[in-house]
Amino acid sequence: MDTTYPQMYFGQVPPASSAVVFVHMFDIGRGGAVKVGDVSGLGNGAVGGAVSSETKEPSALGDVHARLTQIEGLVDSLSGAEASALLADVTAIAAEVDCLRLLLVSRIESSHIWQAAPNGTANSWLRANHGLDHRGAESDLRAARALLAHQQLRAALESGQISRAHVDVIASVGEANETRRMHLDAFMEVFINIARNSPASVLRTVMRAWADQIDPLTTARDEFHAHRRRFLHVNQLADGVSIEGFFDHEQGAKVIAALNGALSKAWQSDPAAPAGDRRGETECEPATVSTAQQRADAFIAGIIDPALCGGQLPSSGGSRPSVSVVVPLSRLEQPCGTAAVPQWLLADIARNSAGDSESDVIGGQSLVDGTAQLGVSNGPGQQLISDVAAQRMTCDCEIHRIVIDPAGLPIDVGRTMRTFPPHLRKALNLRDKGCVFPGCGKPPGWAQAHHILHWAQGGRTSLENAALLCSKHHHQVHAEDHTVEIGPDGRARVLVRHVLMRQ
Repeated sequence: MDTTYPQMYFGQVPPASSAVVFVHMFDIGRGGAVKVGDVSGLGNGAVGGAVSSETKEPSALGDVHARLTQIEGLVDSLSGAEASALLADVTAIAAEVDCLRLLLVSRIESSHIWQAAPNGTANSWLRANHGLDHRGAESDLRAARALLAHQQLRAALESGQISRAHVDVIASVGEANETRRMHLDAFMEVFINIARNSPASVLRTVMRAWADQIDPLTTARDEFHAHRRRFLHVNQLADGVSIEGFFDHEQGAKVIAALNGALSKAWQSDPAAPAGDRRGETECEPATVSTAQQRADAFIAGIIDPALCGGQLPSSGGSRPSVSVVVPLSRLEQPCGTAAVPQWLLADIARNSAGDSESDVIGGQSLVDGTAQLGVSNGPGQQLISDVAAQRMTCDCEIHRIVIDPAGLPIDVGRTMRTFPPHLRKALNLRDKGCVFPGCGKPPGWAQAHHILHWAQGGRTSLENAALLCSKHHHQVHAEDHTVEIGPDGRARVLVRHVLMRQ
């Protein structure tokens, strides 16, 4: 690993005496001594001379650190090709440093210094003295033992041919039990050759296949344990819902297949909108859509919405699974973002809690009842939402009127009706042909019907008061107060607010 970088000094070839040369910065001797090879001067600012080839003094590493600091100062002056060449050497040197580090871990374990630790283990010593957690310390110990047990593996890491990540794969898969350890040496050269030319993920796949063939019972047992670790957490947070889960390979493949199908449908519907697309951008919200956001949208639109609307999910309490919004009519009748008058709120609290011993509780409930609430029909999951979200969600939905008395008890329940009946929705699809937000091409099937003037504010459910908007731009129109109108051609259009402001 002898590399010279003649272009590192402001585009000029430096004198031969000051060329930057790395000659195995760390040559770990088999006897355990640290051999620091020649690192020649770095221009006029070079630090000292060569480090002694045989030393255990900590100052040796200090000298190396000084040289590395000088090289870091030259990075900004490198061309792309020079940076790439230097990166290859630094990566190899990093592997040598990793090898040194693991040898030190091995020495700590064999010295039994850890017996003085509170828990009396090498793992606890590494945690207490070297800032590792239990998992990291165990990984270091496992890799260090593998280097001692397999000289080929140590030589490959020491020479920078493979990385620490490769060592971790070989140690974790190849030494998982006695059966695998017994066969590992015979295959070590094969695995190292793969590691030299492939990332650790490829090596892991190969070694799992090897383990399945020489140790099938353990592989089957691992799959069983993976299945037992399955979980799906759904947590309601202050600003949304977090989903976290783990599935075995079989269940996970079904999840991936369903998501891929939903993504494929979205891309086919709008093939010109890859991740990072910036169409429909506004000053308030950049339109760049990441792959993760596309996956989230496809999960809702392609999997969850069809499941809720398809009638295949079991009912609960006589009702099919659904999402409902309970909102006071007074909130819907006001323009979005209208703030309540504090005196009126205080008067409502006083009126509702008058003469009650639990007035504080009732007063708080009065505030909650005056806010839109989002919930599900078949379990817990109620959350407060803004009037902006409530008006957007009630643009096109089934409306169920419930009249309540001052005590909050229902006194009249009206029939359920849909704001946009099927015949109007078909006509709207034909007229707008998809989302009408500037630059958006989402088709009608991926769009929602929007009331230009909300029905609760007196707007009619008619073609003259309707526009198609995709979910994203429906959110933006309500949140950013863009103007929606019927244009001279009879089609709906959106006048983006920051464009209007410029005019």
